Amino acid sequence: MRILLSADLEGRFSRLNQLVTHLEVEMICICCGDIFDYHHPPNDDFKFPLRFFSVKGNKELWGGVKFQKSLRVLPNFYWLNEHLDDLLDLTGLHFYGIDHMHEPTRIPEEIDVLISHRPAFGLADKCGNPRNGKMFNHCGSKAVRALIDNFSPQLFVAGHIHHFQTQKLDKTLAITLPPGLSPPIVMIEDRTVNIDDQSVLTL
Repeated sequence: MRILLSADLEGRFSRLNQLVTHLEVEMICICCGDIFDYHHPPNDDFKFPLRFFSVKGNKELWGGVKFQKSLRVLPNFYWLNEHLDDLLDLTGLHFYGIDHMHEPTRIPEEIDVLISHRPAFGLADKCGNPRNGKMFNHCGSKAVRALIDNFSPQLFVAGHIHHFQTQKLDKTLAITLPPGLSPPIVMIEDRTVNIDDQSVLTL
């Protein structure tokens, strides 16, 4: 089983379609939110090309309950936390998800991979200046950082800030994904986390 990790697709699915063409092994996609731009929801005939699990990003929350419900009925689409047992059966890994602006004080003790829309404060969360491209400031969530400090998941994956970053903190590898499945590609296969086919962590 391959697990493709993504974030901030915002309706751009050409790269996803390319990656699933001629698959020789089963693959699912797990997204850190902002699947569609709420100004441009999916057409009635839209179908994900593989099983697609996601947390809610700011686009999903800004779109409101009606928009969220419209996603729920899409073929092959699942809200991640509603299908944690299914993911465990499929992958052998314990996942948990944090929606945008959701600030839980606890998560399940046995977590292999924590998925969040927002990065954690001070952990692969430097924002970019749109004028000159330089990185500056930490823009992650302090509540999410507290969860990582307290529960130490092996892998923490986020999106939202549109810059690829990695950082190791004690037992946790944090990865902030680029938008729209732009390189590098991050995938989990046989409990091994790969960035562009280079192994970086065994879960």
